[in-house]
Amino acid sequence: MRTLLCPRCGEWMDESHPDFPRCVYCGELLIRCGWCRAFPGEGQPCPRAKGHPVVYATTVWNCPSFVPRYLVRRTSFLASPQARWQVAASFLFTISVLIVAFFSRPSPPHLLVAATAPSQVTVGDTMEVRLLVQSGHLPIRLRLDRRLLADFQLVGIHPLPSKVTAMGAFYEFILPSLKNPQPITLQFKSTKAGEYAMRAMVLTSPHQKAEWQTKVKVVQQAPSLRPPQGLAVAMARWR
Repeated sequence: MRTLLCPRCGEWMDESHPDFPRCVYCGELLIRCGWCRAFPGEGQPCPRAKGHPVVYATTVWNCPSFVPRYLVRRTSFLASPQARWQVAASFLFTISVLIVAFFSRPSPPHLLVAATAPSQVTVGDTMEVRLLVQSGHLPIRLRLDRRLLADFQLVGIHPLPSKVTAMGAFYEFILPSLKNPQPITLQFKSTKAGEYAMRAMVLTSPHQKAEWQTKVKVVQQAPSLRPPQGLAVAMARWR
């Protein structure tokens, strides 16, 4: 299948088009002898046509030897200025639409998380983890590792969650966004000595999430200092 260029208006047209051989734009007959590469000239016999008939530029017949003079795929540089302008205008319009669509698309607010936590606590003490979340006034989903809640007892969370859900390796707390930035306070009570990895994840959308990790060492409470027994007896005798 060939794509022809109309010499009169510059419109492109495939041979498979229902209106072929007439141009759909101006009605020009695209298979007349004047648009054939083998056209010998006005009133001259055609060397490629059967019987070598005398042909004119306006002669039209179903010639099997017809070879279009203006093919879009092979001789696109022969396109008329009007056709070239149409192609350039269409290209520039498409580019402008893509640029406007790219820069006008809504961008989700950035999610920023800052956190502080003690590096060492004593068994039985309550430690406080503070998060500062900037979420663009979107509801916050806080996820805590299940292992963290197995090693520590969660005794408080502010603001209070509206919903708590178990999700795989996490517990998810749905928190309201009251102001920006949003402070979140978590209180944990240590239950046994050891070194633990703390992990929390904050999400505002499937594509907006931030993760925080740290290590906390839990130590046994040091025994109270008592004077040696021998020293106490010696002091009693001295008195």
